[in-house]
Amino acid sequence: MSYFFDYERIVQEIRKRNVKRVLLQFPEGLKPFSTEVVDSLNRRLPEVEFVISGEPSWGACDIAEDEAKIVGVDLIVHFGHTPYTWYYPKFPTLFVEAESNLDVNEEAVKQLKNKLREYGAKKVSLTSTVQHYKLLDKIRHKLDGFEVVIGNPSSPFMHPGQILGCDYKAANVEADVYVNVSGGVFHALGLGLSTLKPTLKLDPYTNKVEDLTQEVNRILRVRYSKIMKAMDARTWVIIQGVKVGQNRPLMVKYLEKRLREMGNTVYVVTNKVLNVDVLRNIDRSNIDAYVVTSCPRLPIDDLYNYEKPVLTPGEAKMIILNKLEPYIFPW
Repeated sequence: MSYFFDYERIVQEIRKRNVKRVLLQFPEGLKPFSTEVVDSLNRRLPEVEFVISGEPSWGACDIAEDEAKIVGVDLIVHFGHTPYTWYYPKFPTLFVEAESNLDVNEEAVKQLKNKLREYGAKKVSLTSTVQHYKLLDKIRHKLDGFEVVIGNPSSPFMHPGQILGCDYKAANVEADVYVNVSGGVFHALGLGLSTLKPTLKLDPYTNKVEDLTQEVNRILRVRYSKIMKAMDARTWVIIQGVKVGQNRPLMVKYLEKRLREMGNTVYVVTNKVLNVDVLRNIDRSNIDAYVVTSCPRLPIDDLYNYEKPVLTPGEAKMIILNKLEPYIFPW
């Protein structure tokens, strides 16, 4: 396997807790390994029953607490994330980071250096997802000629330089170019929207460097068009997430209060899994705009093509404050 599932730690914790039935929860990218993980654990703990959660899991804000109670397990083993910034599950949960075993080769580092020189960069911010955080120091030492900063995360559970799709505190440093070590573009695009600076992705799966700066600028233009349209809105719907780690009642109350003070009509709608079909079922001709408080990536990644403006909390705050600069992402 290309990931470290830390079986010895899992076995030790299960024995220490005297657990008999366990729910294994995987994010989408790790689900293909789920049956292999069960086979490995069964060999070590034949007396323990393992159940695989097939429900989507989008982060440490999305722990299967309700599911665990329904199927009657004693412990959740949640793979692929560190505990969330502000929320820790009430149900017994073991977090297993599932670090990647991949490395970056010299050619990839050379590509990165060349790209940084194209930008005339002197100071570089280096971040990663949890799977690749161990590569950051290695890459830093290879970026001779550049001042490399690995920022501190927002949570003591996270690693230096680690970011989430909704948390870029580790990139809250002064730099000329921001580099993210990850697969795909999800985290790197969020990094670009958060920093509004040149953004590069170093991919350990392909050993390629991708410049996402222009794509971030394109997304930013789309987001501003949504904001400008929503400035004329008079009827708003606030989506309140009811997954335990996505429920932000204080944020909902703030947005509801401020939007009403501006003379708007406001409705609050609860939701667990938000998509275009859900919005279309809610929608009426008098509804002008939506703001999603469960996850700030939903408006940008999943609901960007909805017929009416669907905003992040940060974008709604820009309208409330009547201040269009700087762009606020994520919160």
